[in-house]
Amino acid sequence: MQHKPKLRTYQQLKSKLRFERYLATKDREAREAMTRLRGGTNELRIETGRYAITNRDRPLELSERRCLICMSGEIEDETHFVLDCSVYEDLRQEMLDVVSSTLSRKLQPIEVGKARNEEEGRKKIMAALVGELFTSEPELRAAALHFCKRAMKRRNKIVREVLDQKT
Repeated sequence: MQHKPKLRTYQQLKSKLRFERYLATKDREAREAMTRLRGGTNELRIETGRYAITNRDRPLELSERRCLICMSGEIEDETHFVLDCSVYEDLRQEMLDVVSSTLSRKLQPIEVGKARNEEEGRKKIMAALVGELFTSEPELRAAALHFCKRAMKRRNKIVREVLDQKT
């Protein structure tokens, strides 16, 4: 597993082999979106870009797998999806409010806005939303699942609309 680039997110999130509490969530759509995000089987360009779609295509280099949703020029990976893509900022703000209050109340105070701009802070937020803290804190889990479901739905709608315009 350590040598598989496809499992890079999973390696960061999972330290013990055990049942994840979010898998018991009744909302199938949210559970599926989070599982795919955590396991590297999602629709983000970081994943889809690794394969040629037609015989005329080629797999994209990592640096070419840019976000076509916000057109920021950033690589569309899990961190970009969860923390950066401007298209989901309204949904993200609701989630980050929960992160801020939960971390301040239960663990350690964190200024989410500032933390989003620092590498260590970004790692903490990602751990809270899809990693170890996510698995143990019900409020974080609920907020992250809700965000993931709604943001992925929005993303898929945008992708469908763009494809419909091209065909």
